[in-house]
Amino acid sequence: MVLEGEVWTLWYEGQAVRLRNSRGLGFIATLLADPGREFHVLDLAAPAPGQAVVSDPGAAIDPAARAAYRRRVEELRSAVDEAEVGGDEERKARARQELEFIEHELAAAYGLSGTARRLADPAERARKAVANRIRDAVSRIEANHPALGRHLRTSIRTGTFCSYEPERTVTWTVRATR
Repeated sequence: MVLEGEVWTLWYEGQAVRLRNSRGLGFIATLLADPGREFHVLDLAAPAPGQAVVSDPGAAIDPAARAAYRRRVEELRSAVDEAEVGGDEERKARARQELEFIEHELAAAYGLSGTARRLADPAERARKAVANRIRDAVSRIEANHPALGRHLRTSIRTGTFCSYEPERTVTWTVRATR
């Protein structure tokens, strides 16, 4: 597997395929260069020099929003009670509908223990991105070299840790030339 400029050339079973460079092909090259080694997705997806590192986005809801929701829930409960006493079914239905919407939003923002859920952490986002890019690259390879695509599809493991674990030994030379 050789990167020449922006094009990867891959040889497998006597057949070569040339594909435009992509992050997924770069991930595959890293895995093929070190068979059996597990790479954490944050190491694979490490930003290029000069790119910003994504930090933890924090809780799904902040204390100010929680207080605002709480105030609005109290207002809506009062509105439902007033509408019920006054016999205004339309106002009561609107208030209940908004109340149900807010309850749904709060349920999504808080776990069973009542603590605010965390937004997707960096490792989970990286896991999804790496898996998708590898899957896309293998699909591109498979469209041009079915045997190699099948081999990679069955030999590359993705998840929080990714690895290349072929059923039979395949020796790869991976290099980049500029």
